[in-house]
Amino acid sequence: MMRAQSPGMSGITSPALEARVTDGDDPPLPTRVMDAEGMMLVESTGRVTVFNAQAAAHFGIPVPLRIEHARLPGCEWVRDDGTPLPPRESPLGRALAGEPVEASVWHVLRPDGTRVALRCTAAPVRARDGQVAAALLRTHAVEPLPAPALDASRLLAEAGALLSTSVDAEAQLEPLLELLVPALGEAALLILRTPGTLGEEVLRVAASLHADARRHELLRDLLTRYPPDSSMPGGVPPALVSGRVGRLPILTEEHVAAIARDAEHARLLRELGPHGCLSVPLGARGGMLGALVVLRSNVLRAFGPDEERFLTELAHRTALYLENARLYREAREAVRQRDEFLGIASHELKTPLTPLSLKVQLLQKQVVSLAREGKDVPTERVAEALDVVQRQVRRLSGLVDNLLDVSRITAGRLRLELEELDLASVAAEILYRFSAAAAQAGTELGLEAPVPVVGRWDRLRLEQVVTNLVSNALKYGAGRPVVVGVEAHGPLARLTVKDHGIGIAPGDLSRIFERFERAVSDRHYGGLGLGLYITRQIVEAFGGTVSAVSVPGEGATFILELPRGDIPEEWLTAHAAPGPLQDA
Repeated sequence: MMRAQSPGMSGITSPALEARVTDGDDPPLPTRVMDAEGMMLVESTGRVTVFNAQAAAHFGIPVPLRIEHARLPGCEWVRDDGTPLPPRESPLGRALAGEPVEASVWHVLRPDGTRVALRCTAAPVRARDGQVAAALLRTHAVEPLPAPALDASRLLAEAGALLSTSVDAEAQLEPLLELLVPALGEAALLILRTPGTLGEEVLRVAASLHADARRHELLRDLLTRYPPDSSMPGGVPPALVSGRVGRLPILTEEHVAAIARDAEHARLLRELGPHGCLSVPLGARGGMLGALVVLRSNVLRAFGPDEERFLTELAHRTALYLENARLYREAREAVRQRDEFLGIASHELKTPLTPLSLKVQLLQKQVVSLAREGKDVPTERVAEALDVVQRQVRRLSGLVDNLLDVSRITAGRLRLELEELDLASVAAEILYRFSAAAAQAGTELGLEAPVPVVGRWDRLRLEQVVTNLVSNALKYGAGRPVVVGVEAHGPLARLTVKDHGIGIAPGDLSRIFERFERAVSDRHYGGLGLGLYITRQIVEAFGGTVSAVSVPGEGATFILELPRGDIPEEWLTAHAAPGPLQDA
């Protein structure tokens, strides 16, 4: 038979509870106790023998069969400052340890994220031999004081005024967080999605703030050493994963163990302190730019609906501000590129026009002078002048064609007329066209194409691609050998153009295929910066890829890979180059 020890017997109240127990010197608690009583009886083995409906309502859980280590399933006892209380220090844990607990107010974080204040009384139940056999816990709900009203209108007005003062988006984000800290929580951070160097998405903490100076530095250190990582469990706020508002009632030890990447990460999380979290997505114009996160160390104050609506509205306005700032930057950059391109284009178009104009004027003067003297115009002199005119006209025509191609590509009007072609023959023909120019520059041209490589491509566009690559090699590798290789590998055809010129810096290898981009100064090398851009667009229209590898000072190799299209199966075997495809 078990007997219950009176709750009125002497017991020790923890320091965390002393602030919540009224005595003659303290003012009464600003709460109102409700009448319904919850009751549970838990044996020392953890088996639950009594758990009434009111107890289930108080803790927000169904009747448990067992309780491990004095911990109610899904619930956390929390101290007055909002930090978690070890289960052994809870009234149930203390009663199971043999210590009676007098009536006092305790706080419980329930599984649904809500917090409840309970006035609890606990008593150990001892067997005949005096050993604790069970613990009896009685609970009464306490109605908490309403949370301070949030002046959402004022905060939104201040945020609007702040965001409208500058087009520099990054400079305004930390002052924006100052409106939230400590009005809404003790800390806040803003995470943005940005494209990485290789086109992948990167998460970046654009701003962070903590009300406590020491924890502010701790938060910065934690975010620097362990930045958000969507590939890690718990590595990003829920709002970034689902695009919806996310809540974390409290960062418990279980959460720390689940999301910590190593022991040092766990230490920093613990030192930062337990907190509740509210994260809302930064959404604008159908896209999600990131997330706005507020941390509240006092988890006794749950984030209410009004606070959630306010933070969601602020996040939406912030996202619009960031998106408008991005569009402004892009427009400004587009204008800069346009002005730069117009300057280059005017220079490039004048370059062939100047000798063309001079040659025509000179020829005109000579013809007029000879006509006045009644002499015949020498055929050789006319032929020489016309040859210069023809070369400059071809150059002008090429520049204009490039501009037209960019216009077609931008408008999506690049059309392909496919026919069966031999890539090796096309490469040989292009090299023949460049033979005179290469000889004049002292450049030796070579072709390595052991067998025909047949595929279905557009002849004019394929010639344009090979021409651009060979022309590029002659420009930057003048005076040194240029070798073109053609080989087949099953359904793919591969063409390489290797020069031994100035090479390309590693940071420029991907940029050179963009519009109006170049890896060198236009003062030393002419052109509109469109050749490689047009090449990439045509190659991608074929379903292929083009890339470059280079060592600065040792030359560059451009690698073109094209699908061969719908051709007879025998062409893939009888005309394939022997051996595996080797990297350049």
